[in-house]
Amino acid sequence: VMASTDNPWDHISPPPLDVPMGDTSMQPVHVVPISLISGFLGAGKTTLLRQLLTQTSMKIGLIVNDVAAVNIDAKLVRNDNMQASAGAGGSTAEMADTIELQNGCACCTASDELLDSIDRLLSLSARRGERYDRIIMETSGVAEPQAIRDKFNDAIAYHDPIMDLVTLDTLVTVVDTSAFLQEYESRDVIANRPDLGGNEAQGGSGQRRVVDLLVEQVECADIVLLNKSDMVNETELKHLEQVVGAINPLASAYPCTYGKGETEL
Repeated sequence: VMASTDNPWDHISPPPLDVPMGDTSMQPVHVVPISLISGFLGAGKTTLLRQLLTQTSMKIGLIVNDVAAVNIDAKLVRNDNMQASAGAGGSTAEMADTIELQNGCACCTASDELLDSIDRLLSLSARRGERYDRIIMETSGVAEPQAIRDKFNDAIAYHDPIMDLVTLDTLVTVVDTSAFLQEYESRDVIANRPDLGGNEAQGGSGQRRVVDLLVEQVECADIVLLNKSDMVNETELKHLEQVVGAINPLASAYPCTYGKGETEL
């Protein structure tokens, strides 16, 4: 577990180098890494996304569950840092393209629709002659990260051409530090918890227990952000770090507040 002064986004691997497709043409292909952000409604996913968009110098493409909830324009998001870096001689603004999932939930969305959303995003980038450094996918509050990862694995197994262009690189789970242990002990089912996004559950997923999805979100994560860490005392935070470490000893956990640590993203 890292100290809260660490910037969690610093530990996401940089975009991979161009790699050959493996055919006789030997033309390089730019493989774009995808970061998946999961977590219950209210955990702080949107706040984290806003922090990243306003402070990173990377060119970002977005796939979101609900554009209105993220409070960003349905087409473009202004990135102030990138605009400033362009300088007086550059363009007036740099933008992050945004695609909204039509079905509203990445794990419930058909695989072809999910991959089509990625393809549309890459097409927007290609039309401008620019490459994304990273694509970020923000899920609904009750999305199942394992199901989403399975969709990418299936696409690889079936040799979907889009997987020559992207790779699911990092799974990030945002948890509400102040509520985690309470939900961990809860026996509620997701459908009965609209405050966590249970009203977005589709099919039988609404009958899952809250704790089961909470554990899945942590188990699948490469990075766990312990958001709202300022709302618990040091002893409680230490206990939560131990619980998260027991569920997923391979994940890196970072206490943070408003989607960021003590240093700016």
